[in-house]
Amino acid sequence: MKDGPDLELGRVVQSKDRTGGTEGDDHLDGQTSEYPVQPERPLDDLTAQPPSKNTRTNDLGPTPTSLSTLEARRITALYPTSPHNPRNWTTKRKWIITVTLALTGFISTMGSSIGIPGMHAVRDEFGVGFRVGVLIPGAYVLGLGTGPFVFAPISELYGRQIAYISSQVTYCIFFLGTGFSNDMATLIVLRFFCGVFASVPPSLGVATCADIFEPSERGKPISIYALGPLAGPILGNMLGYWLLFFGWRWAYYFMTILSTLNTILLIAVMRETYAPVIQKILVYESMHTSSSDPHPSKLSEAPRSRSGISKLLPDLSWMPAMVSKSEMLSVYGKAFSRPPRLLFTNPVAFAFSMYYAYLYGLIYLFLTTIPLLFGSPPFSDEGLFTYGWPQGTLPLSYLGLGLGFCSAAIVAANNQDRIYKSLSRRNGDKGQPEYRLVLTQTGMIIMPIGLFIYGWTADSHTHWIAPIIGQYIIGIGLILPFNTIQNFLVDAFHPYSAAAIAGATLARSIVACILPLFATEMFVKLDWGWGNTLLACVAILGVPCPLVMFLCGKRLRERYAFQG
Repeated sequence: MKDGPDLELGRVVQSKDRTGGTEGDDHLDGQTSEYPVQPERPLDDLTAQPPSKNTRTNDLGPTPTSLSTLEARRITALYPTSPHNPRNWTTKRKWIITVTLALTGFISTMGSSIGIPGMHAVRDEFGVGFRVGVLIPGAYVLGLGTGPFVFAPISELYGRQIAYISSQVTYCIFFLGTGFSNDMATLIVLRFFCGVFASVPPSLGVATCADIFEPSERGKPISIYALGPLAGPILGNMLGYWLLFFGWRWAYYFMTILSTLNTILLIAVMRETYAPVIQKILVYESMHTSSSDPHPSKLSEAPRSRSGISKLLPDLSWMPAMVSKSEMLSVYGKAFSRPPRLLFTNPVAFAFSMYYAYLYGLIYLFLTTIPLLFGSPPFSDEGLFTYGWPQGTLPLSYLGLGLGFCSAAIVAANNQDRIYKSLSRRNGDKGQPEYRLVLTQTGMIIMPIGLFIYGWTADSHTHWIAPIIGQYIIGIGLILPFNTIQNFLVDAFHPYSAAAIAGATLARSIVACILPLFATEMFVKLDWGWGNTLLACVAILGVPCPLVMFLCGKRLRERYAFQG
């Protein structure tokens, strides 16, 4: 007898072993087969060619019963051309999802900074000091770093769609609560949970882009997507100053309205993109569809007995059957253990994650200190020179940084894939993670220059346009490496990309929470010139890393390969 299934035009011919049972089914007996679920698995499950005649049944994925094994083979054979394979979706549909996620990420990170302009009003109302007031953005950012440990396993077990929708609905509820806070402790706790539930778009957005785009096509969509989460803090801060005219609580009311509208859009647009979860859904549907169905490729398109808003919500009926308790415990255990192990045992992950964290910390340092240079009381500090702009025009002081962010995103979007493909052709390979680091190196060199210009022009009390130009250069130098390091971590640590991103996200959130606490004191003691020189010198320490990785990256990755 043949060792495995014959696949001809979607037909499956069942083979028997010597005992007369379906080969590979001896371990099923109503239980979920052992199927290692790894973070950030590629779409190979859906894009691979149909299994060969030597492929064993238990290689095809989770199959709870013998009957479903037969059906799963038939559906798996159809994956390369299946409309449920995200890589087969139309370009229009892919970009609608990408732009929606960019908007969601924008709103998620916008919430971190929209309360910064009202910090002094909150401190006055609740009678707390400066350090406690800085926790208004700090607690939120800390939540952004904590959330992936909760929602990354959810996305791995139940899918991206569930993670996005459940987090955003809860996010709206908690943000509404912040506007009605009656003491500082309540506000900080609610802000932390807002950050936890806001963490999904910034942490899973890159992975979702990787789900639906081929590796050689990811540079542009990831660059466009990344602009949302990175522009959010800038525009949120600017908007916060104008909303402050109506009282500090209106920043939170406004965010509640905006995030609610966005959640409705997300529910309407988002579909499942994670390959192993799509496979589970198709297997489950095959178990509940007649095997005589002449159109197996249409199984998951069958009409459902749901109506109204429930048609837009994901169907959850497959979850109890396809996700076991042991699998859930295993995935959560790995989610909490892998990121710190990868971060602290792999020198490549550690070096790039620390620089990534430093970049993110600088973003929030500037968000909280730019008003010290450009604002008038109560936004300025008596010990520092200030240009004295009033509250109505103070938001314009962020334009340099924001334009730098946009320029860097445009450069990355137009050149990242081009550089990747060019180096691949030149080196005769299919691409290496190190090809992402060309723009990283460029940004690392540019950013210290911007810091010197910004600091010393402010220290010399020159015209305000000079430090704005410095801001613009800083913005480019921040975003080019910030954007490309995300891509590098995804490529370099596959199939443990989720662990790499989670570790880097936690590191960046801790740094972004702590660094602004000491920023004002640093500038008061060192002034604008030497304070920014200190920041530039720390940034210069990371400059050699991309060059070293470009020259020795493959050897280093193989030497320090992470085993899970």
